[in-house]
Amino acid sequence: MATQPATNFFREWEPEPIQTWSDFQEQVNELTGRYQDQRLLWRGARNANWGVESSLYRALREVLGRPPIEQEMVDAEKEILDRARTDWRFDGKPALEIFAELQHVGGPTRLLDVTENPMFALWFATERPVMYGAHAESESDGRILAFVAPDKSDISLNSNWHTRDPLWHTLSDDAHRAQKRWGTGTWRRYWRPPVYHARIAAQGAGFLLDGVPIDAGPDGLGFVAPGERSRWSVEDMREYSSMALKLTRARDGHLPADRAPVFTFRVAHRAKEEIRDQLERRYGIRTSTMYPDMYGLAVWLGKRPESLVR
Repeated sequence: MATQPATNFFREWEPEPIQTWSDFQEQVNELTGRYQDQRLLWRGARNANWGVESSLYRALREVLGRPPIEQEMVDAEKEILDRARTDWRFDGKPALEIFAELQHVGGPTRLLDVTENPMFALWFATERPVMYGAHAESESDGRILAFVAPDKSDISLNSNWHTRDPLWHTLSDDAHRAQKRWGTGTWRRYWRPPVYHARIAAQGAGFLLDGVPIDAGPDGLGFVAPGERSRWSVEDMREYSSMALKLTRARDGHLPADRAPVFTFRVAHRAKEEIRDQLERRYGIRTSTMYPDMYGLAVWLGKRPESLVR
């Protein structure tokens, strides 16, 4: 985990916290109104103190005791692919397919889960905490992020991407990565994968794909809207995110898609019960619809044994 809560990193970019269902609607409508011609990709986290980290990034941070660099991510991916193809005999699968299937059963990958539906992101941001046993949690503020998808950012499983080795593994060092804008936030890619797993369809799921933040000069990290003061080093960014985030605010005006702006909203913990009720009662968005498989039921029952006692 980062040395400081991610709330400190995001604070100046947040509008007023979402305190009610109506607040959520108002803030989403303001943002989507400004970006009517661009697609927004949404991500929710039930704890606002968490950074924006892929599962592989978190796993390597725990092993190394520090944020990993891009080459360490690449080396780990090569090890994953080697084990998948030799020990587990998935030799005929392209790299992206292996990563996508791993992601949706909880394996470590660099893929960052997003959805095109803001209400699904809101569900993840307000997901009911576990109140019993070793998994017990307290209710905390949640977080929603919205990424503007850069133009021509979609991945299709063509000859470039549907390959045995990932395309980004051909980038030899950070200079080469900077040249190709990999790890700068401006070349992040969006993949809406085939339905390898029932959860992909149920969650309207897609993946963001980019490199670990790198130093790419004045047009790389640290972009801020005119008049803003914050600028972060590569090291600062890596403490809180596994990919470069170019944070801004909806009220600061429209930014072009090629700047790849990112927006963040905090959901007050006091609002979560009302929002969960709206999502479950009015829209049918609940654990069983977001995780519509036997594994989802097993995990839910394992974390909530009190639900078995009448």
